[in-house]
Amino acid sequence: MYGLVLEGGGARGAYQIGAWKALAELGIEIRGVAGTSVGALNGAMVVQDDLEKAYDIRYNISYSRIMKLEDDTLEKLRELNGFPENFHALLRAVREIFKEKGIDISPLRQLLQRCVSEEKIRNSGRDFGIITVSLTDFKPLELYIEDIPAGRLVDYLIASANLPFFKLEKIDGKLFIDGGFFDNLPVKLLTEKGYRDIIVVRLYGMGRTRRVNKRGLNIITVNPSEDLGGTLDFSTERARKNLNLGYYDTLRVFRGYLGRDYYIDAGGLSEDYCFNIFLNLSQSAVVKMARVLGFSENIPYRRLLFEKVVPRLSDLLDLGDRASYRDILLGILERAASRGGARRFKIYGFEEFMKTVLDNHRPAAFPKKIPRLLKAGDMLLLRTVKNQLIHEVSDILLGELKKIP
Repeated sequence: MYGLVLEGGGARGAYQIGAWKALAELGIEIRGVAGTSVGALNGAMVVQDDLEKAYDIRYNISYSRIMKLEDDTLEKLRELNGFPENFHALLRAVREIFKEKGIDISPLRQLLQRCVSEEKIRNSGRDFGIITVSLTDFKPLELYIEDIPAGRLVDYLIASANLPFFKLEKIDGKLFIDGGFFDNLPVKLLTEKGYRDIIVVRLYGMGRTRRVNKRGLNIITVNPSEDLGGTLDFSTERARKNLNLGYYDTLRVFRGYLGRDYYIDAGGLSEDYCFNIFLNLSQSAVVKMARVLGFSENIPYRRLLFEKVVPRLSDLLDLGDRASYRDILLGILERAASRGGARRFKIYGFEEFMKTVLDNHRPAAFPKKIPRLLKAGDMLLLRTVKNQLIHEVSDILLGELKKIP
């Protein structure tokens, strides 16, 4: 049995519900949950074991289900979706929009009152912990369900998620703010309950992450494979994408799928197979690739391939010095898949993935040639042209792969 830690991150929380869906399908039993901010809200749904309802909420989320906004104010808030994740700058911007009045989140309260069953949570037999901070006392509170007064769970869930630009409501005469100011990733709440096998679902939201002594712990971390959007981006489109990301990223972690942007079940794909693909490239293809990358052709073509071309491909794909031939081949295929519009949220077998790439591949026509100085220059210079270089080289490689019976 595992403990589950859910990080705070505002609107990004849909990612955690996608992750939970994958964990449920994998048959992984969750015995205890700890969360901060949106992680606390999602954690309540996990503890009461209501995946279908939680998924539906996130799938159909909108600004109006979280906050009361006038149309002109909503438009200004949407403009912050690409705002840098700098808390103080974000706070200033939101305060300017709302002229110090704060955002009315009464729709969120009503949503929680309808969907959170305090009785189910208290009777679940599961551990549940949340973090908030008493602004009145300047004191962090690490609370387990047994510490929260009966009938006040929703109040404390909102207290855990109370960003300073929300309209703050008092609990027993005290004001509370978002628990992320103390600990946005409350692993400690579970370790203090004796948990050693812990799944952590990251959102990389604003807040403080406290250090944890990991000795003796088995921590499995699910990380987003791409940026999850803004803290206040409660658009339906973003939520649905993050649900998919959370689901497939979690399957990748537990089932060992390969790929950065795609999800490839390549258990039978050996390093030798990938090495032989490069080894069997024709001399003319290697020379063309070397030319694209700005290398001299005055050395034997296989030395040219393995000493010059392959290492440069690894750099262009941001794979580093330890990349295997399998990593490099998959990196090229993924770039080509994206360019060809291959469906992303799907589990592919390797042969199916390669066939999809080859069937959808059309060589690109590039408007201008890249100067040799940039091709052979420092990798910092290459950042400006690397996408074209990758596409040109992949066109050559995929042309060779199409010849394989």
